[in-house]
Amino acid sequence: MSEETNSEGLEPIPADEREMGLTHYIPVWWSSMIVVQSFAVAFFAIHPQGSLNLVQAVVAVGISAFVIALFFVFNGLPGYETGIPFSAQTRSSFGVRGATIPNFMRAIPAIAWLGIGNWIGANAMNVITMTLWGFGNEFLYFGLFTLFNILLSIKGVTSIKWFDSIAAGVIIVLMSYTVYVVWTANTLPNTLVTYEGTWGMGFWTVIAASVGTVITGGLNASDMSRHLKPSEGSGNHITGHLLGLAPPLLFMMIVGLVFGIFTGNPNPIEAIMNVAPSPILGALMLIFVLTAQISTNLTMNILPPTHIFQDSFGVSWRTGVVLTGVLSVLTFPWVLFTSQWFFTFINFYALFLGPALGVMIADYWLVRKRDTDIPELYKRDESSKFWYWKGFSVAGVASLVVGALVSLPLMEISWMIGLPTAFVMYTVLRTYGIEEVFSTADATGGTGGIETGDD
Repeated sequence: MSEETNSEGLEPIPADEREMGLTHYIPVWWSSMIVVQSFAVAFFAIHPQGSLNLVQAVVAVGISAFVIALFFVFNGLPGYETGIPFSAQTRSSFGVRGATIPNFMRAIPAIAWLGIGNWIGANAMNVITMTLWGFGNEFLYFGLFTLFNILLSIKGVTSIKWFDSIAAGVIIVLMSYTVYVVWTANTLPNTLVTYEGTWGMGFWTVIAASVGTVITGGLNASDMSRHLKPSEGSGNHITGHLLGLAPPLLFMMIVGLVFGIFTGNPNPIEAIMNVAPSPILGALMLIFVLTAQISTNLTMNILPPTHIFQDSFGVSWRTGVVLTGVLSVLTFPWVLFTSQWFFTFINFYALFLGPALGVMIADYWLVRKRDTDIPELYKRDESSKFWYWKGFSVAGVASLVVGALVSLPLMEISWMIGLPTAFVMYTVLRTYGIEEVFSTADATGGTGGIETGDD
């Protein structure tokens, strides 16, 4: 099996050619989901940095972790069942040409997150070398970290399963020790329990932001689920995501809460060094930052845009990886990963990705009832049943736009509004035959008649 025609190509991966069982799939997600960004969101949730007390913060992060896992379960099933990637999955809900819209909406934040992840890794490397040897250069380390991620990814997705499986164990041990050090060295303030906090907008904003940091991965969940060996119907798929996503996300956000309570430092790298009992142990704990960002970059930030570049421009996997890495530098992550821009960045892309996710879930589960014509998905011209109107799904594009617009006034919780709005609107439009209306009108030059049903 060649690299380009099997796991790193865009054709469906047959069940008997998949290389990842649950013993690798779950650790890969564990190492990928332990992200510093989730640490930062949880840190700013709890008093005195945020508006929630201890109980409210724990409930909020618990809900967030469970919701994220559900999004991956629901939207990743097409990849698991049929072996198709995200770039092909979107054609049924947005049209052969219209799929470009959600595809690039997913690629752009992934590239930016890759830059942010590499910048976080560079910061960790800089702190380690400055602490141990007295020298460092963040921009040099940023370049080296970016190059390392590119080289590690060039061999393909399944080649990282051993790296991520090992990384998951390293991360769990180091982070558990970090929490132990922080917790035993301090006393829990009574104000965290007595503080009134809020179950209102502040509570829901924390959930929205926590989910928003990972909602990008929920959109292209099929890019990873297509590599999972099928077994027991949907059993592997459900188990792989519930156990692979919710526990590490909850773990990382709890770590953020602990650091928010005891350190008061929103920079996780500086916070780790502040609580470390010695410089050597601090450097060892910072290894988790490097490990976490490498594994997250591979599965969440390099894979999606690379597949999209393959689909849109016809480039090879290797070329797509290099292009993704180069573009990540141009996002200026040293500016993006600041308090001034960080949450604005999350809220802005969630404004569009929430509705896109709602459209895709509605299409697969309600409109098609898990029945998608795979050969038709790979036709790229007017002969495809997914050509719709001039290559675009009117229902998909309209639902995406409306979902984004109605959630614009409340960007802090944008996906919470946009996702259900687009979900309902798409279902209604497809049920009442909006695609047939436009297709008929285009063919006859008239207004056409309304027909109910699917294609």
